[in-house]
Amino acid sequence: MAKLPRSDHRSARHPERIEFARDQRTHANEFASDVWQIVRGRRVLGQKFRREYPVPPYTVDFVCLELMLVIEVDGKDHLTDEGQLHDEERDRFLRDRGFIVHRIPGYRVLQDAMSVRCEIEETVRATINRKSGSSD
Repeated sequence: MAKLPRSDHRSARHPERIEFARDQRTHANEFASDVWQIVRGRRVLGQKFRREYPVPPYTVDFVCLELMLVIEVDGKDHLTDEGQLHDEERDRFLRDRGFIVHRIPGYRVLQDAMSVRCEIEETVRATINRKSGSSD
């Protein structure tokens, strides 16, 4: 998830943030494109996901706003010490705002897309259960 440039505008609806998110979608890596094919069009338990969605000052890879669930697909930059520290800061920021963050290493998407699909479905199912108070 890329960090947006700082500005006086904190709203996700600000034109600069929308343009940034569009640019991220246009230049998405292969991992993100493959995950988008898994989650788009309510393909995961009927839940609507948005792609490259601004949550100022960040842009998340995928989000289901109804469940407050963020899915991040991590490329090689996330494996560095600096990348991991940045991810921890970003995840803390998102959790403080009520989001659940689920990370998937990008290489897994290419190696075994079916298990990634199952992992995403299980995460969505667990989130639905947690939100509804169910223990299924």
